[in-house]
Amino acid sequence: MLLEVRDLNIEFHDHLVPETVVYDFDMQMQEGDIIGLVGESGSGKTMTALAIAGLLRRHDMKKTGQIIFDNKDLLTCPRSVLRTYQGDEISMIFQEPMTSLNPVMKIGKQVEESLLLHHKMSKEERKKRALEVLKEVELADPEKVYEQYPHELSGGMRQRVMIAAAIVGNPKLLIADEPTTALDVTIQAQIVELLKKINRERKMAVLFISHDLSLVRTLCNRVIVMKGGYIVEDASTEEIFLNPKEEYTKNLIAAIPKCEKK
Repeated sequence: MLLEVRDLNIEFHDHLVPETVVYDFDMQMQEGDIIGLVGESGSGKTMTALAIAGLLRRHDMKKTGQIIFDNKDLLTCPRSVLRTYQGDEISMIFQEPMTSLNPVMKIGKQVEESLLLHHKMSKEERKKRALEVLKEVELADPEKVYEQYPHELSGGMRQRVMIAAAIVGNPKLLIADEPTTALDVTIQAQIVELLKKINRERKMAVLFISHDLSLVRTLCNRVIVMKGGYIVEDASTEEIFLNPKEEYTKNLIAAIPKCEKK
């Protein structure tokens, strides 16, 4: 078992009244799984993903349950242990690369960042590895991109850079939080195909968070549907789309835009 989340509850304490945003969440992932986590805004899917990635603050919220990764409970392990996993064994890509990438740092250095933190490599080795992953994410002319700044790239290119930075250390789990939302439909499809290829070639598990069920259907082999902080359905992609059990899931599927033939 690569990852096991047991009875995860997340409660915010930054308001007058504590607010629970995730209730009794359970999930298991094996090496090479691609699981879609879907639901409308506020359903708890991103909070769940951030908890798994160890990116939720610890002081103004209460988290109970277990997140077992590599036989360690990431909810209770010391910060020093958690940091060894973050960005290396567990990596995350976000919706908007321009807020995640440093505007005044060249692309190459940003891709190399996790190698600098987690791997003993020479400067030359880091550059060689960065160029390899820039090529792997299908960026034309990796040498040129390595020397560029984020504003010099298109939105699709920046998202590929984010993926390169996330996979450069060869993590076991890649969490993708709405990674295609800001992109046009053609680029969305290319990014989904790229994630499929990375999963297939590296056996890297992918947790794909999205409200776009058509992308989830293309990419994922299992789907977890969330509503109001709860899991309302958890089944194979085929089962979810062909035989949804919950009214909420049926409504989500019914809302997928359909191409009309003229």
